[in-house]
Amino acid sequence: MTTAFAAAPAETSAPTAPFPPVATAPASPAPQAPTPAGGGRGPRRLRDLPIAVRVASALTVMGVAVVSVTVIAMSSSTTLAADVEDLGENIIAPQAYLVDAQRWFQASRARVLEYGMVAPEEREALAQDRAGFDADVLKDFEDYEPFVIDRDVFDDLLDAYARYQAAADAIEPAAELGSAGYHAAYAEQVRPLTTEVGDALQALVDSRNAKVGDRIDEAMTLSAATDRVVLIVAGLGLLLGAAIGTLLVRGLVRDLRKVQRTIVAMGSGDLTVTADVASRDELGRMAESLGRAQTALRGTLSGVVESSMTVASTAEELSAGSNQVVAGSEEISAQAGVVAAAAEQVSRNVQAVAAGAEQMGASIREIAQNASEAAKVASHATGVAATTNDQVSKLGVSSQEIGNVVKVITSIAEQTNLLALNATIEAARAGDAGKGFAVVAGEVKDLAQETARATEDIARRVEAIQADTTGAVAAIGEISRIVAEINDFQLTIASAVEEQTATTNEMSRSVAEAATGSGEIAANITGVAGAASESSRALAANGQAIAELARISEDLRARVSTFTY
Repeated sequence: MTTAFAAAPAETSAPTAPFPPVATAPASPAPQAPTPAGGGRGPRRLRDLPIAVRVASALTVMGVAVVSVTVIAMSSSTTLAADVEDLGENIIAPQAYLVDAQRWFQASRARVLEYGMVAPEEREALAQDRAGFDADVLKDFEDYEPFVIDRDVFDDLLDAYARYQAAADAIEPAAELGSAGYHAAYAEQVRPLTTEVGDALQALVDSRNAKVGDRIDEAMTLSAATDRVVLIVAGLGLLLGAAIGTLLVRGLVRDLRKVQRTIVAMGSGDLTVTADVASRDELGRMAESLGRAQTALRGTLSGVVESSMTVASTAEELSAGSNQVVAGSEEISAQAGVVAAAAEQVSRNVQAVAAGAEQMGASIREIAQNASEAAKVASHATGVAATTNDQVSKLGVSSQEIGNVVKVITSIAEQTNLLALNATIEAARAGDAGKGFAVVAGEVKDLAQETARATEDIARRVEAIQADTTGAVAAIGEISRIVAEINDFQLTIASAVEEQTATTNEMSRSVAEAATGSGEIAANITGVAGAASESSRALAANGQAIAELARISEDLRARVSTFTY
């Protein structure tokens, strides 16, 4: 039987999915040029980023590599799955149609061979069987047609099978000629066609097998390429992450060592070692703050040294002035002794004048001589009193100078106390590194307060000296006035010798007053001498305080000299 079979359309096998794009590792940013020292902020460099950002960047690079590898692997797996599915549906599954067609074709061929060897009544059944097998073959060809790879071979197969059917139908009458005649017709007309159909079927199977091999090779190539890409991307990601991590760790360790070296040097008292950290991250800002603290501490130490030198110089000046005042006080005491002796002499002379007054009647000349002598003594007493008054006035001036010096010491002590307070604040800012300096600053503050108390005591004593000096000046003025009166009285006696008898009583009274004044002079001069001694003792104590202040200043300089700045 002949079956018309329409030409099938051209091959429409599923196209092979293209290779997935190869992911590449993100390019690292180009390094920025370093900002010159002392210049502006400039472009932001990698080292200027916060530490957390730099660590996150290394982890991000590794994460991107992992994600890229995952995406590539998933894409490749999806492509391979699609290829396998296409291979199964469009390549391997259609192969079954060809196998079935070969089986049905062999069955049909067997029925054609048997047709000439069976009894006539059995031939119809064989013909029907063959027709069924041919229908199965053509059905397999129809099912296979959408998956045709080689259209020319398939068309030749359809044509050869149609001619095979026609030839098989054509030799059926030869069966009436017997088995030999039928087989001769079969060998001549059908066998070449069966060979042609078999070769065409085998050609289609071979073409299909070759296509399966090609698709398998493509899948293997894709798998190998995917493996290479995964390894390359993973390797690049790990290398880039390791490089960023190494650079980050090296930079952090280098900057940490610089800061550590500076702190260790500060702990040993060396403020000249600086942390030269060029980055502007957390370590860079810490190094910058440490540098500012070093600068402030150097300024504080310089101020303390200058202040201690000023205190030492002032203490030396105070010591020299105190020595001069002590010498003046001793001179005042000596002069007061001289004045006391003169006052005693005046008292004795006045008593002699009194005795002469009692003997006035015996000898006017003797009275005149005694009056002349008394005038000389009074004149001498006046000179001594004037000298004593000058010395006591100098004592007042010296006391005022001591007061001025004490004010200077008080001002210096206040400045030292303020500097010690500032140093304590700066030491507190420096933390553990400034504890030793805080102790020194506390000692300086205590010494400044002790100096202030000593100067206050000196000021009180100087005020007492000034008050006593004022009293002494007043007493000496009184002595001068009394001595002047004595001198006047003696002149009166000298000018009124002729009237001695009438004025004897008045002269006796005046002499008695002179004796009383001489006693007061002696008492006042004794007070002046005591005040001068007290002033000497106070000035000696002041000298000890000044010496202690100088020692404290020297100790402060020695402590500060342990720092290098």
